[in-house]
Amino acid sequence: MHEIALARAVWRQVAAEMEKHSDRRLTQVHVVVGELSGAEPESLEFALGLLVAESEWPHAAVHVRKEPVVLVCRTCGREYPMQEMRLRCPACGGADVEPVRGTQLRLESLEVE
Repeated sequence: MHEIALARAVWRQVAAEMEKHSDRRLTQVHVVVGELSGAEPESLEFALGLLVAESEWPHAAVHVRKEPVVLVCRTCGREYPMQEMRLRCPACGGADVEPVRGTQLRLESLEVE
């Protein structure tokens, strides 16, 4: 379960950001998990919840949002959602496509008070 290692990496980012705001209290952590990131959102949310519970902000809420994959066609420039691993562009039929969203795991935002 590599989500534990991923959660620790995200938590290091949270802790580093909170060091800059030591007078504030962390209330919410927002994380985005791309469908092609290789991470399981529910497992990551569970692992982050464990880290939060052991932190100096045990009441902070963790929100993990799944991000769908969006492709862009390098031939015609159209962006479109990937559906069922169909990689051909629906506009021009081209197969020269690349993902522009949905491949990353990232700390999206923190809420503090």
